[in-house]
Amino acid sequence: MKKTIFQLLATIALGTCLSVSSTAQSFEGMVEFTKTTGPVVTHYKYFVKGDHIRIEEIGAKGDIQGVMLVDTRDGTVKALSPERKLFMDVPNLRLPKDVNVKVTKTEETQILLGYQCEKWNVHNAQEDRDIEYWVANDEFDFFIPLLETLNRKDKQAVYFLEIPDAMGVFPMLGTETKSDGTVVTKLEVINVERDENKTAIFEIPPNYNKFERN
Repeated sequence: MKKTIFQLLATIALGTCLSVSSTAQSFEGMVEFTKTTGPVVTHYKYFVKGDHIRIEEIGAKGDIQGVMLVDTRDGTVKALSPERKLFMDVPNLRLPKDVNVKVTKTEETQILLGYQCEKWNVHNAQEDRDIEYWVANDEFDFFIPLLETLNRKDKQAVYFLEIPDAMGVFPMLGTETKSDGTVVTKLEVINVERDENKTAIFEIPPNYNKFERN
């Protein structure tokens, strides 16, 4: 069954390792990752250029199922349906969630995708959740503003925003578990490419029409 634009809007989401970078320039390029929730695996790509992020949800056949265009400077989000050639403004009506978490930045490291990653743990006893992030630093300055603009309710995003001094890092691997060890969600980066993105991919195509609710 094909998804409606509203289902695409609900499912597009998100998904940080320390490395010595050879450049101080903010990241521009593509980050590709998967999100696993139970038996369901969803594939996403972030395309980044300055304050602009394009989020693509990729189908099993490699086709683009849905797109979100995020402008972190203006704080705006637009959802696009490639199948129906429609776009819509996404209002941000959800109040930020207050959470009580304990953050532990460990000295444990491992190499992921060529990055020397450091393990950060976030624990929330009230919600019975632990999230283990393996974070990388390649001047991923877009990520914190992206999470703030999307203002999503999933714990991987909400908890990450509670980590102090996390600007510039990105979670190459994030695993959310309950106290009994049950895995709830897993975010895993499978490819990172620094490259110059064309401005056009962050713009609404001229042949798209705006979706209006009746």
